[in-house]
Amino acid sequence: MAHMLVTGWYPPSKGQELIKVFMSKDKPAYPDFVKKIHHWTVVSSDGNYKTYAVYEFPDDKIKETLVAIGKRYTLYTTVEGYRYFPELLMDAQEMIKLFV
Repeated sequence: MAHMLVTGWYPPSKGQELIKVFMSKDKPAYPDFVKKIHHWTVVSSDGNYKTYAVYEFPDDKIKETLVAIGKRYTLYTTVEGYRYFPELLMDAQEMIKLFV
């Protein structure tokens, strides 16, 4: 299984607006093969809120997952000041194979 980390940032003044978008029933659904593993939120050193969401999906569905995540997170960017960045994660053994 593959994993993707999506990091998002937003100003505290936009928290209520972002919660409305997050709780909306109109947001695009993830495909059945995408499973959200965990979602954390912290206050970052610059005073903004920062979120970390980890998703799990089949190795052969990387492109489809990236498209699905992009559709969902693009909705969040309608909130002024929100931005996000998706990253495909590798475990240490996968990384070692790239260098050996």
